[in-house]
Amino acid sequence: MKNKHLFFIFFVFILFIVFLFSFSSFTFAAYPKLVSKLIKGFESIKEWIIKIATPAAAVAVRHRCIYEKI
Repeated sequence: MKNKHLFFIFFVFILFIVFLFSFSSFTFAAYPKLVSKLIKGFESIKEWIIKIATPAAAVAVRHRCIYEKI
Protein backbone atom coordinates (compact mmCIF):
# COMPACT_ATOMS: atom_id res chain seq x y z
CA MET A 1 0.00 0.00 0.00
CA LYS A 2 2.74 2.42 0.90
CA ASN A 3 4.59 1.48 -2.27
CA LYS A 4 1.58 2.49 -4.43
CA HIS A 5 1.34 5.89 -2.78
CA LEU A 6 5.04 6.48 -3.27
CA PHE A 7 4.77 5.50 -6.93
CA PHE A 8 1.80 7.84 -7.45
CA ILE A 9 3.58 10.80 -5.84
CA PHE A 10 6.72 10.12 -7.87
CA PHE A 11 4.69 9.83 -11.10
CA VAL A 12 2.87 13.13 -10.48
CA PHE A 13 6.16 14.86 -9.66
CA ILE A 14 7.84 13.64 -12.86
CA LEU A 15 4.77 14.58 -14.92
CA PHE A 16 4.79 18.07 -13.40
CA ILE A 17 8.46 18.57 -14.29
CA VAL A 18 7.89 17.39 -17.87
CA PHE A 19 4.98 19.80 -18.35
CA LEU A 20 6.87 22.64 -16.72
CA PHE A 21 9.85 22.40 -19.03
CA SER A 22 7.96 21.53 -22.22
CA PHE A 23 5.42 24.38 -22.17
CA SER A 24 7.25 27.24 -20.49
CA SER A 25 9.90 28.00 -23.12
CA PHE A 26 7.67 28.22 -26.19
CA THR A 27 4.55 29.63 -24.62
CA PHE A 28 6.12 32.66 -22.98
CA ALA A 29 8.56 33.41 -25.78
CA ALA A 30 5.81 34.72 -28.08
CA TYR A 31 3.93 36.71 -25.45
CA PRO A 32 5.67 40.14 -25.64
CA LYS A 33 5.45 40.29 -29.44
CA LEU A 34 1.71 39.64 -29.36
CA VAL A 35 1.11 42.18 -26.62
CA SER A 36 3.17 44.85 -28.37
CA LYS A 37 1.17 44.40 -31.59
CA LEU A 38 -2.09 44.69 -29.68
CA ILE A 39 -0.92 47.82 -27.86
CA LYS A 40 0.18 49.45 -31.13
CA GLY A 41 -3.17 48.60 -32.70
CA PHE A 42 -5.15 50.07 -29.82
CA GLU A 43 -2.99 53.21 -29.82
CA SER A 44 -3.66 53.78 -33.53
CA ILE A 45 -7.40 53.25 -32.95
CA LYS A 46 -7.24 55.74 -30.07
CA GLU A 47 -5.53 58.33 -32.28
CA TRP A 48 -8.16 57.95 -35.00
CA ILE A 49 -11.00 58.26 -32.49
CA ILE A 50 -9.46 61.44 -31.07
CA LYS A 51 -9.04 62.88 -34.59
CA ILE A 52 -12.68 62.16 -35.39
CA ALA A 53 -14.10 63.27 -32.02
CA THR A 54 -12.25 66.58 -31.68
CA PRO A 55 -14.15 68.47 -34.44
CA ALA A 56 -17.44 67.00 -33.25
CA ALA A 57 -16.79 68.24 -29.72
CA ALA A 58 -15.89 71.69 -31.01
CA VAL A 59 -19.15 71.88 -32.98
CA ALA A 60 -21.12 70.76 -29.93
CA VAL A 61 -19.51 73.43 -27.73
CA ARG A 62 -20.12 76.08 -30.37
CA HIS A 63 -23.79 75.18 -30.73
CA ARG A 64 -24.23 75.19 -26.97
CA CYS A 65 -22.82 78.73 -26.77
CA ILE A 66 -25.14 79.89 -29.55
CA TYR A 67 -28.17 78.35 -27.86
CA GLU A 68 -27.31 79.97 -24.54
CA LYS A 69 -27.16 83.42 -26.17
CA ILE A 70 -30.55 82.96 -27.79
